Amino acid sequence: MSPTLKPEESVPIDDREKFMTLGDHLEELRQRLIWGMGIVFIFTAIALVFGAEIHTSFIEPYRKALGDPKATFYQIKLMAPFLIYLKTAFMLSILIAFPFLFYILWGFVAPALDAKTERMGIFIIVFSTILFWSGIALCWFTVFENFLKIFLITWMPEGVEAKLPIDEYYDLFFNLHLIFGISFQLPVLLVLLGRLGIVKTSFLINRWREIIIGLAVFAAIFSPGPDVVSMLMLFGPLVFLFAFSLGLMKFLEKRDAV
Repeated sequence: MSPTLKPEESVPIDDREKFMTLGDHLEELRQRLIWGMGIVFIFTAIALVFGAEIHTSFIEPYRKALGDPKATFYQIKLMAPFLIYLKTAFMLSILIAFPFLFYILWGFVAPALDAKTERMGIFIIVFSTILFWSGIALCWFTVFENFLKIFLITWMPEGVEAKLPIDEYYDLFFNLHLIFGISFQLPVLLVLLGRLGIVKTSFLINRWREIIIGLAVFAAIFSPGPDVVSMLMLFGPLVFLFAFSLGLMKFLEKRDAV
């Protein structure tokens, strides 16, 4: 009788993934979550060391919007400054660790994809990271400061001092930048759906009116303010990214057909 082989000796690595139990998948997911939390913890600790310098940089749009290089905030809650340092360090670590977290998540999802899509993993991670930081950069260099000017200067009633509570400012700061960063993942989502055969460019082209309306509704809900200008700040880039996604998906479909 031939000796009994261990599972890793009798089943190829590519096939062994198919025989993983639910418990095995959950254990792998747990390990990847631990790795992800460890990376976030390291970046958070580093950001805390440079907390004062980061704070000075992050409040610069507020001071530029008011035209006062020494503009200050209100402190309403006793623990607000301390919590701001913690929240700033944590949120900044999420932004910086984004490609690492995406890579860890992709390693869990990739075995369920076909070989061609799995090989695109590195490209998708790099592409997604570039788009994510492009959305944040657009918000930082144009949208955020103009948004502050609209509500702190243009629409400020007479007799009201243009100052914000420090915690409210940071909530607005991170929420707005995250909205733009996540919204810029639209091409990644569409390309992935296209590679999986779920969505074709022909379908998107035929439904472009409904999609544009959907993007307008999304921008109206998640835009930084209730005004039309804020909505257009998000809606315009989303329409461009949708058109860019169609071109990229069409290119990939033609390349596969060759």
